[in-house]
Amino acid sequence: MATVKDVIRSFSCNTGRVKGLSLQVIDEMNLLIPGGVLVNIDDLDVSGNAATVNLFMQPKAKEALRRAIRRRGVTLQLNSCYRTVVQQHILFSWQGSGCVSIAAAPSKSNHEDGFAIDTPDFDAWIPALEAEGWEWFGPGDEVHFTYVGGGVRDDVGDIGVKAFQILWNKHNPSDQIESDGGYGPETAARLDRSPADGFARARILKLKAPPMDGEDVRKVQQALVSLDLLEASQLNGIYDTATKLAVEIFQRRSGLSVDGQVGPKTRKELKIPT
Repeated sequence: MATVKDVIRSFSCNTGRVKGLSLQVIDEMNLLIPGGVLVNIDDLDVSGNAATVNLFMQPKAKEALRRAIRRRGVTLQLNSCYRTVVQQHILFSWQGSGCVSIAAAPSKSNHEDGFAIDTPDFDAWIPALEAEGWEWFGPGDEVHFTYVGGGVRDDVGDIGVKAFQILWNKHNPSDQIESDGGYGPETAARLDRSPADGFARARILKLKAPPMDGEDVRKVQQALVSLDLLEASQLNGIYDTATKLAVEIFQRRSGLSVDGQVGPKTRKELKIPT
């Protein structure tokens, strides 16, 4: 399984290789902020490489972009839109190379705030975008526009870092880091070690027919045995009635909703990676 560090070492100049992990970070960001902080813009008349461009943006910026596209009446081609902390970490690591001459530190790029775009057709778009609150950067970065019309948050870059930290902690209960939204050596090291395709999503374990079985069930049972909630002789890798009852007892003791199912919250309390 390729890690983010493998992508950095490849010098492929393509951050699309971490698309899976990036989408998981975006999901986590929208769980952090009531109502979500980023919205999908693929319903607008835009085009871009689906493997590399994350079509997400803050709501106010999206509506301003919608108006600009209607004003000009043609498809807007995007080279870059929302950029996750994972992608910015890679670009920051590549700076000074043939891929990137200079890059902002993670959480410091306005692409990470969800109100910036890059378009190769910048000259033709300047009038329409500027009329709707978008500012052209100028010759220094001629493809770049930033939304300056107001109504957006300026801390989304920090939220992205915090979302990654929380995501890491969910999947690495024995290697926890501070989820403070600050990008530093500890967070950078965990970014390097993260799977480029994203963390494996655990299934929800519950009593059903035919019964669920497998190594994930066995790990839950092992945790329950260590807590004296299940007998060692009942460690069979099958989610049976005895396992469900033990889970319910654990949930009750832990102050969780008692449903006899092992989802993310119960896994976290049992210290089993999700």
